[in-house]
Amino acid sequence: MISLLFFFAVAATASAQLQESSLIQSLIQQINPTQLTPYQLNPLTTQILDSFIEPITVQIDRNSYVYRQGAELRLNGMQWTASGANVYWLGLDENVIPPTGEPFYAPTNASYPTFGRITEIMNTLQTMGAHLIRSQTLGVSVGNPLSVMPALGVYNEQAFATIDWTVFQARQHGLRIMAPLVDNYDYYHGGKFDFLRFRGIDIPSSDSSMVDPLVQQFYTNTTIVQDFKNYIEHLITHVNPYTGLSYAEDPTVFAYETGNELGGPIFGDEDVPVEWTSEISAYIKQLAPQKLVIDGTYGVNKTHLNISTIDIFSDHFYPPNNTKLQQDIALVESVGKVYLAGEYDWTANNPEADSLESFYGIIEGRQNMSSPVIAGDLFWSLFMHDVPDCNIFVNHSDGYTLQYGNPANTVQNNTQISLIREHFFRMMNQTVDSYLPAVACPGNTAEYTYL
Repeated sequence: MISLLFFFAVAATASAQLQESSLIQSLIQQINPTQLTPYQLNPLTTQILDSFIEPITVQIDRNSYVYRQGAELRLNGMQWTASGANVYWLGLDENVIPPTGEPFYAPTNASYPTFGRITEIMNTLQTMGAHLIRSQTLGVSVGNPLSVMPALGVYNEQAFATIDWTVFQARQHGLRIMAPLVDNYDYYHGGKFDFLRFRGIDIPSSDSSMVDPLVQQFYTNTTIVQDFKNYIEHLITHVNPYTGLSYAEDPTVFAYETGNELGGPIFGDEDVPVEWTSEISAYIKQLAPQKLVIDGTYGVNKTHLNISTIDIFSDHFYPPNNTKLQQDIALVESVGKVYLAGEYDWTANNPEADSLESFYGIIEGRQNMSSPVIAGDLFWSLFMHDVPDCNIFVNHSDGYTLQYGNPANTVQNNTQISLIREHFFRMMNQTVDSYLPAVACPGNTAEYTYL
């Protein structure tokens, strides 16, 4: 029987990324053929030994942190690109009414997505060539009975079940996660208005261009800031039973975003105090030193560029705008940090939009530069089947729903989806054609996938 020491040697070789044929051949020569009896094994050629090493190197990558080196993201010494999808509902959904008896909060239509829906998303993104998922509800979960924190200081451990499964399945599929920690808006999953209400500041959260200036208390009231920090601590120190790791420890969650589209009383004003962003980003780093931190301002906030605990800046594109993209990149390049196009309209329905081909061309054109700055982009937003029902696709009402493989897709839909997939692979220096491979719907078997 082959000694376990042999496999440890293979693992050590892979972990050091020393897979030169001379070293592999040396390992082969050290195996005593008498150790193979009573089993009859094929000769351990270099090619066969490579097949042992490959899964070990994959696991090493999955257990390694993505880090920032200047204006580039890296993984195990190699450039790492951050293209993928927004899938906001993975922790808590608003689009499906569950079967009778399942948790459901009718006032906001909130329910937990099935494990099957989550697993199918991972299968889909892997097929599309994605590296990254951005999901609000993996970080923002306050203010309703199904939230992680339904009320101030009250925690609902049941709410972690879908988050745990998502993080675990992302790991098993080789994907990474970024999650905002608070929302600028008063959505079903919660946000800054909930933290204000917890402390008696109940102001209207209308969709108008301006809200009550008291909204700034979220950033400036020391009690509310501490409430938010307490929530962050409870969230990211939670230990995932599938991995035995806290979210703070798990490399799968590569970054936390200080918020989603944060601003002040006027939409788009970028009025997020430097002091608040510095305090929150430093606190994330204190709890999770290996995590990258993304500035959650809606837009590249010039006053935040020199905050040492911010690694990445981002902006959202409705519609794609090449001029804005290039201006953002130049601004972030000036301080030697990383940039993401965190959301964008993929549909080509807006006549004022720059084409995806040209938008992607700017992003791809920087990848071989010594200072790429832009690490990737994430389309808004991905939905698939209502698993375990593999006959129905889940719909969302904002006009940006991408449903990979839906027979009801228009030619324009599938053309755009093909462009996205080809782009994701080009970001990995791979070429695929416009064909869209099928993705199997897991049906009732999702919970047995990648266990």
